Amino acid sequence: MRMICVCLLACLLTGASLAGGSDVVKKDLKALQGAWAVEALEFNGKDLAGKHKLTFIFKDDVATIEGDDAVQKEYAKIGFKLDPSTNPKCLDITVAGGVQKDAKIEGIYELKGDELRLCVLVFGNERPTEFKSPGGSSIALLTLKRKK
Repeated sequence: MRMICVCLLACLLTGASLAGGSDVVKKDLKALQGAWAVEALEFNGKDLAGKHKLTFIFKDDVATIEGDDAVQKEYAKIGFKLDPSTNPKCLDITVAGGVQKDAKIEGIYELKGDELRLCVLVFGNERPTEFKSPGGSSIALLTLKRKK
């Protein structure tokens, strides 16, 4: 359960600091504001979306997670730093509240309209390079949809 919680929060980009103050970072950060529901969740190649109903609430550079008590306990709030200058775009997450406070997670993101994809390495220091979660990889892949 702890691994699932780590994956969810890590992927669930819940907060973003402006990296370098670029216009693209500001644009992506602004686009993230509001509520996002997790539509798809994979970890180590396994589909976990049906097990966890989560919503991420982005406000400024912090995200909170709603819907799963275990996840909220582990990752009450997360902050993130966006780097859209890379391909794929990079994301650094720092857990700002909860049992995993101060944990750091590296990942990539893709933002297209009302869909946000996150791919993060939950255990380890090597950033994913593609939006895949193969078995045994410790990679979480999330797809979020904007709530209207």
